[in-house]
Amino acid sequence: MKSPFPLAVHSLTRFWWDAADYLASVAQKRLGLWPVPAKPFLPRAEFEELAGRVSFLEAILRRLFCLAALELGPLPPPTATVRVEPDTAKPTSRAGTAHASEPARPSTRRAIPRFRLIEATKATPATPPRARFRTGPRIRFLDEETPVDLRDYPASPTDILPAGKLVRRLLAVNHALDHAADYVARMRQIMVSAGPVLKRAVPPVFKTRKLRHLQQDSACQLHAATWDFLSPDTS
Repeated sequence: MKSPFPLAVHSLTRFWWDAADYLASVAQKRLGLWPVPAKPFLPRAEFEELAGRVSFLEAILRRLFCLAALELGPLPPPTATVRVEPDTAKPTSRAGTAHASEPARPSTRRAIPRFRLIEATKATPATPPRARFRTGPRIRFLDEETPVDLRDYPASPTDILPAGKLVRRLLAVNHALDHAADYVARMRQIMVSAGPVLKRAVPPVFKTRKLRHLQQDSACQLHAATWDFLSPDTS
């Protein structure tokens, strides 16, 4: 089957597949996420650098999966298989044949985070949030524990921040790279029922100053190529 994409798009996607794999592996090795993929806390400087890289990789991968799904075509959602028992003659699903009396076996392996294919759309609130004013230090009681308000202290590059959620996002990126075929198949199913899986606007991480000009231009070209095939101009 002849690919509907021109050679320039194939070269662009091939470059970003290799670049995403390299950037994700470098980030995981730099954090030392082996053999135990856990990093509860990170300094602020390292946290912000990792957050920018993970957000960039997530945006790149969603567009690569979308282009791969568009090239292969949409895939209908799988139909549930139904089996009729001979004694009761009632339709029961294949998943329901397990004995209900058997206790669930606890899983000893840590669950691997899954990569989210659809970009979240933030709902705009109908009314603006209520303004909060600070009138000074709160009253402190000697017999009660006073919570620390981080707004009272300036941000420092050496601050220790919780990084569990960010590390799980990086692990999800690596899982998507290791199981790209499964994610492409899932994307082909999503594109049948769901609307546009990507935002129309160029992601802000594609235009950050931390990227070189050629990297910004190449990432924006990938975004434009994805939308050219998502919503082709038929006029």
